[in-house]
Amino acid sequence: MTYWMCENCSFVIENARPPEPCPGCKIKCAFMDVTCYTPDCGGIGTLDSKLVAHRVMKKEKPGKVVRFSDLIRGRTSEGKEKHIPFIEMAKGQGPGGKDLVEIEVGKQAPHPSTPEHYIVWVQAFGAKKDGQVLDLGRKVFRPGDGKPVYQFEIDSSQFKHLFSFAYCNQHGVWEQHLEL
Repeated sequence: MTYWMCENCSFVIENARPPEPCPGCKIKCAFMDVTCYTPDCGGIGTLDSKLVAHRVMKKEKPGKVVRFSDLIRGRTSEGKEKHIPFIEMAKGQGPGGKDLVEIEVGKQAPHPSTPEHYIVWVQAFGAKKDGQVLDLGRKVFRPGDGKPVYQFEIDSSQFKHLFSFAYCNQHGVWEQHLEL
């Protein structure tokens, strides 16, 4: 399958061909292929989040400096109940005996999982006690996958903070962090 992004409203959908009309803005639009075709963008056949971010930033007014942080929504945004990635950690409960981290989007209120509206990916980062930031992984979801939940193991004694980002194809990027 291919990931398509609407040139008008930035709606992202995974489909064999671009939809007509766009499920996001409900009009006939041009779509851009934002599928990853090389291993350096997250794995062949996945969503290329760099292309998506670049496209969203290009839509801003010329001359305006746009930072990725300007695009992120969080605890005070409308719709947070369905979009914020909720981070929980269970010490020593991972399959390998390490600490199990679970990130769930829509813990307070379930997020839809339809072709028109779904969580595309969840990404995790950790800030170590020495200040180094590590990419702890990403999970990509497809419409109909059910609850967007990502689990992984860490040695939490090495970290000060965990950060999570979730991308909704209609409502953008959402963040949450957990201080350890």
